[in-house]
Amino acid sequence: MKIIEIDLNYEAEEESVIALGNFDGVHRGHIELISKAIENAKKLNIKSSLLLFNEHTDNLVKVGKKDIITTNKTKFEILENLGVDIIYLINFTREFMSYSPIKFLDDFLAKNLKIRGVVVGYDYTYGYKKSGDVKFLKENKNLFESVEVIEQISYNGEKISSSLIRNLIEDGNIKDANFLLSRPYKLIGKIIHAKGLGKKMGYPTANLELIDNFVIPKFGVYDTDIIIKGKKYRASTNIGTNPTVEHDGIKIEAHILDFNEDIYGEIVELELLDFVRPELKFNNLEELFGQIAKDVLLTRNR
Repeated sequence: MKIIEIDLNYEAEEESVIALGNFDGVHRGHIELISKAIENAKKLNIKSSLLLFNEHTDNLVKVGKKDIITTNKTKFEILENLGVDIIYLINFTREFMSYSPIKFLDDFLAKNLKIRGVVVGYDYTYGYKKSGDVKFLKENKNLFESVEVIEQISYNGEKISSSLIRNLIEDGNIKDANFLLSRPYKLIGKIIHAKGLGKKMGYPTANLELIDNFVIPKFGVYDTDIIIKGKKYRASTNIGTNPTVEHDGIKIEAHILDFNEDIYGEIVELELLDFVRPELKFNNLEELFGQIAKDVLLTRNR
């Protein structure tokens, strides 16, 4: 898979069928859309492609940075496994945002990127103030050899969307979120030093400092896997403010089963598998570590 960083003047070397969307999280709905683009590209014997933005489009038009479900690096891994040939990576600038719908379709896609086929979701919008929609795309389908629209894909009567998955994660419904993602929701962070209380009490923890602004799950204990240097281990992980001991921001503390290596400074991936219990405040450390023992046993026995 090629990852090509482009600007608005870039001219592609190869023709392709492109899948268009924000692809935040690359969930089941996105996967169906991308798979259709790959299928259509094979029919034309050309490449499949995606247009991705370096940052979420909302970061330019709204205050505050949007919490992410996946980093671009993780997206690239997922898309390569799906079989995408080319990713066009571009900055979402005010100039790009001001493009009229026809300029986006004709000048940018058809002429600059040499797009022969387009696949979009039924609610896809583009161009200045989102004035371009699927209806306009179909009216200008003569610009391309094929235009295909993927209709709404639902789960339990609700549209599968990145917003739905964010809400599920924030509510602690990790199993449902993972089903819609087709993989475990993953936090990525660097292992940092902490106070070492867990180690003193017989339950050493790896403390994660997140590398990006991920969606933070509901506070509590999770059954997790942690990937360290490419190897996966089971772990019982607490996410929250640790109210029994301190109130100093959000902590992500993973007790890794049967592991005693020094991994300070390592970048690790934490896969959330199931919500075990909400965060609790205990009367004393004895109660706290008694409960931790039960949490760890649950993870060990899964």
